[in-house]
Amino acid sequence: MSISSLRLLGAFALTTADSRAPVRLGRKAQALLACAAIQGGAGVPRSRLIALLWADHGEDEARGALRQSLHLLRRALGAAAEGLDSHGERIALRENAWEVDLRRFEALAGRPDLDSMLTAAALYGGDFLDGLDAGAEFGHWAAAERERLRELAQRLLTALVARGDDPAAHECAVGLAHRLLAADPVHEGCYRALMRLHAGAGLRAKALQAWNECRDALRRELDVEPSAETAALVEQLCRGAAASAAPARAPASPAFSFVPVVSAARVGDDPRVVDLNLRGWEQYVLYTPEANLRARAAFEEAARLAGDHAEVIARVGWTWWTEATSRWTSDPGASMAQAFHWASRAIACNRGRSTPHSLMGKVLLWRGRHDAALEQFRVAVGLEPNYSWAHFHLADALMWAGQCDEALAEADRALALDQNDHGMFLTIRGFSFWMLREHRAARLALRSALTRNPGYFWPALMLAVIDAEEGDLAAATAAAATARERRPQFSVSYAEHVLPFRMPGHRRRMVEALRACGVPGEQAPPAAPGAAQSLT
Repeated sequence: MSISSLRLLGAFALTTADSRAPVRLGRKAQALLACAAIQGGAGVPRSRLIALLWADHGEDEARGALRQSLHLLRRALGAAAEGLDSHGERIALRENAWEVDLRRFEALAGRPDLDSMLTAAALYGGDFLDGLDAGAEFGHWAAAERERLRELAQRLLTALVARGDDPAAHECAVGLAHRLLAADPVHEGCYRALMRLHAGAGLRAKALQAWNECRDALRRELDVEPSAETAALVEQLCRGAAASAAPARAPASPAFSFVPVVSAARVGDDPRVVDLNLRGWEQYVLYTPEANLRARAAFEEAARLAGDHAEVIARVGWTWWTEATSRWTSDPGASMAQAFHWASRAIACNRGRSTPHSLMGKVLLWRGRHDAALEQFRVAVGLEPNYSWAHFHLADALMWAGQCDEALAEADRALALDQNDHGMFLTIRGFSFWMLREHRAARLALRSALTRNPGYFWPALMLAVIDAEEGDLAAATAAAATARERRPQFSVSYAEHVLPFRMPGHRRRMVEALRACGVPGEQAPPAAPGAAQSLT
């Protein structure tokens, strides 16, 4: 007996051993075959087919319509009609004569082995009988079957996501998620699956794209925001990747230290708060005056929605601190005052997070209040002793204060806690070794920092400073020129009057080396950034 192939997942398609192209059938015949196929060898009663397909006909008329439909179906099947058993009260497809994608999908989807899962996912071509209209009663029945099979596919997707470290599972799961979303564009579970898959593969931008598509679809179709579960997930997934990727992607670098991404999500948060924070962070790491203003607008709106949310409030303050230390304003003192204001607000409502205290420490440090700054950074470390960035900020402040041995110890703690070996952590080591006049150790740390963060300004500049101190002025001048391509506004005056050195000797060494490198004496006036743009 020849084998016929019946596709019910997605658009209906039927091929037989004798047909070179799909067999063309009417809507009722397609529906009849689908009903029989789902029941397997047991078949479907004629009465059930009549109720589904000819409910508006009288009994005799309906049975006549069924007989006529079966006659036309047998004629269309040709020799393959022997695989259709229609002689009794039940219509059935003989098991050994048909390959039905739906039956095979059901058999494989729940199996634990990866090969079965991959095959099942490939078989799910879309919604059951997508686009087939064979009457109201049949439509109700098909909708229920469609939902049952969708749920089975979604469970399969969850199982594939758990195996997402396998390249084949990852690719297959992404395709299955998109096929499910094509039929149900507001299914948050599928968007969450895509976020996990992309983030697990290191594709942070794609994880954020899935979040944006989820948010847009829900707003467009249902006029609602994503659930708190989805919002918290995207923040959690993007947190670590953004922290390590941000310095490398920025065209320049902040005055010295970079605020890391930390989760701002709390249980019950308005998803709009999470969305605004993510969008604000995307702007913040671009490190331009205009992007910094856009980030601030997003963070301020998040703070307005979130109320007493210390993490959100602190992020507003970071934009003011960056503006002040980067000299993107004609009044850095006023910007630093704003950073102090937002840091104070964040601390006032803080519940055990380090970031508000780290921000306050930065403000105090760059105002030259080293002891008060160190106190804040030590509070931050006490609140989150296993958070690498809290140790990094303390190491940074200890370095500027000239307490280099302690700075090295804190930088080592940060590196031990974060296996990504951030270039900024290593820059603290290089800077501290330079202060201790240990040039060889400083070079090793700074070169390693540049390997990890090729676009980071400070390790590149410090290598030029070391070349100058060792008398290799040609190398120093070339290295300084390369560094200034990353931050053209940097000047000797900035090092002399702005950088928060505590020890006059350290400042003097830096200024003399920069002059020898040919770094300009004064910084160009700040460009006036455009007005902040709303991101809501």
